[in-house]
Amino acid sequence: MNTAEKYLLFGNILKTFGTSGELIVKLGNQALSTINLKEPVFIIIDGLPVPFYFKVFDERPGNRALVILENIETEKLSKQLVGMQILLPHKKQIADKDFNLNHFAGFEATDATDGKIGTITEFLDFPHNPCFRIIHNDKEILVPINEDFIESIDEKSKTINFNLPSGLVDFYMNE
Repeated sequence: MNTAEKYLLFGNILKTFGTSGELIVKLGNQALSTINLKEPVFIIIDGLPVPFYFKVFDERPGNRALVILENIETEKLSKQLVGMQILLPHKKQIADKDFNLNHFAGFEATDATDGKIGTITEFLDFPHNPCFRIIHNDKEILVPINEDFIESIDEKSKTINFNLPSGLVDFYMNE
């Protein structure tokens, strides 16, 4: 899924304003009444979506806003964001968060390097590190649920293809 499918344009950062991290943002077509300004927005930095929260959001004429993002409170930091886009998670992404990951119990797990790993038995909702429990030859493997590790999901064949960090499967197999 590319960035355009995951995010909607909230606005473009036009310029800095002042010396305390203020930014002038040209707002996109999203109706502000439908947006929760207490939820994170994202800016793609070095190819990765980085979440930010609004510290200040002041709507201005001309479909613009004066904003201060948390942790961006100097002119030097705010200048680095000029020209970037502020993005919102696409509604489908928000709905996906509510998706019950136990749906994948029974799916076969394969890895790009190690081939067939085993069968997913359950979703484990560890704080800050959700995992799939996979059983392979009576051994338990815990695989972090990270979109960078998931190459594809085939609902028809009930298979999830991973590209796991080197040594992860071996670690569990050699216990």
